[in-house]
Amino acid sequence: MSPPAQASTPAPSAGQYQLYRWSPHLLSGLLLALSFPCHPSHALALLFDSTWACVALIPLLLALPAGNFKEGCRCGWACGFIFNLLALYWVAHTQGGGTAVVVGTLLMAAYLALFTGLFAGCLSLLLKRSGPLAALLAPLLWTAQEYLLSLGELGFPWLLLGHSQALYPHLIQYAAYTGVYGVSCWVVLVNALGYLALSTGLGSGLRLAAGGAVLLSFVVPWYYSAAVMEAGLPSEQVRVGLIQPNLGMEKWGMDGLELSFSTLERLSRQAAAQQPDLLVWPETALPCYVTMRPHCRERVERLVQEVQIPLLTGAPEQDTTTNELLNAAFFFQPGQPQLQSSAKMHLVPFGERTPFRDSIPLLRDIDWAALTGDLAPAEFSPGRTRTLFAHPRAPFAVLICFESVFPDLVRRHVEGGAQLLVNITNDSWFGQTAGPYQHACLAAMRAVENHTSVARCATTGISVFIDPFGRMSQATELFTEETRVGALPIGQGGTFYTRHGDLFAQLALLLSVLGLLGAARTTLRG
Repeated sequence: MSPPAQASTPAPSAGQYQLYRWSPHLLSGLLLALSFPCHPSHALALLFDSTWACVALIPLLLALPAGNFKEGCRCGWACGFIFNLLALYWVAHTQGGGTAVVVGTLLMAAYLALFTGLFAGCLSLLLKRSGPLAALLAPLLWTAQEYLLSLGELGFPWLLLGHSQALYPHLIQYAAYTGVYGVSCWVVLVNALGYLALSTGLGSGLRLAAGGAVLLSFVVPWYYSAAVMEAGLPSEQVRVGLIQPNLGMEKWGMDGLELSFSTLERLSRQAAAQQPDLLVWPETALPCYVTMRPHCRERVERLVQEVQIPLLTGAPEQDTTTNELLNAAFFFQPGQPQLQSSAKMHLVPFGERTPFRDSIPLLRDIDWAALTGDLAPAEFSPGRTRTLFAHPRAPFAVLICFESVFPDLVRRHVEGGAQLLVNITNDSWFGQTAGPYQHACLAAMRAVENHTSVARCATTGISVFIDPFGRMSQATELFTEETRVGALPIGQGGTFYTRHGDLFAQLALLLSVLGLLGAARTTLRG
């Protein structure tokens, strides 16, 4: 009697195989995106948490092919594309989410993913040479690609892994030495140790040691941060009043200037009753050229003279000599006719300026409005000098919107004598999305890096005070009319990072290059 026939298991289809093949890389991208703040009203808000960053790369590392640079790049690019697309979805909301903006968001995610692909491709080469232990070089490789991502006119260090930890000041105080890149390096180290603890290519002893090292990797930064924060803050303080007018595009329309002035003046008088040392209006709070329209300047001066409090405001400006358009900030002081100003130095690529238009003349002739229909750079000119505003209580520097993203730009202000940082921004473009929440966290990291307080004033939120340890207080809600008055410690000259900049990231880049050269040399000999 013949045995009963057994049902055969159907072979997986090509589509199922591809999904299985790419699922670890896509999972890593998803977990990375969940590591960054979202809008609290998001339907999946409970899933977002910074701690995901500490395990997010493990699926990618476990599935990474050894010795195949091209395949490694593909894996890393897939991870990076999902990561950037999900975390930066809010960019597509800009200017109403037109077709060109959505396509631009996809292209941006594809471009940023190239850096993650480079990381994974290089690590694949090292895995062939050293086996699973090559993962210990992953923190250096990741830090190196993040540093490269921050450079040049296309630099966009928004989603550096270190920024995901900005809400945990009790773990990141060593950023005063390494900058945010050191925090990124730590995050990837935790991932690498987790990968080694799960790796089947290592003995049980090494896996157990890697698991213990994961615990140690949390204890050390926590202990150091606790010791730093226990030392306390400087006793000398400056009181700042933040004015959040909650005015968007309507201020550029009919009677928009009067609407802006009446709102800002009313809120400023309310804040002045609490006797701050400085009043702050947000980026482009005034829809007029302050120096070219006397009645606009005189109205601000009358308010400052009335309340007897210095005031900083954002406003557009046009250079009468070169006709260049500037995104600027102006500092008014009671009884002082001289007006200090500062122009935004790092402009948003494709939003405020076409990248490389100065070095590639052809780019100046492109009519972006005709090509995109709804997206065209404003073609501002970058500011060329740093301004230290001479406030009688504490000299301060202004960071206009996107400038708070760049660690080196910010630390140079503090190195130049700024004892307070004022970040003015207009995040109304991004609506009720994750964008404003992510942006506020970046300012917190800048405070930690330089041990310098940040007063953040936004048109529609989030306005917030940030102390030198990166702790936030009195944060406003989005799209509300608000005033906030708070005392911030005055800076004491910056930190190691302030004085020496991105030495840690540059060292990581150098060591990564040397490691890859060594791997290439071994391959050639073999």
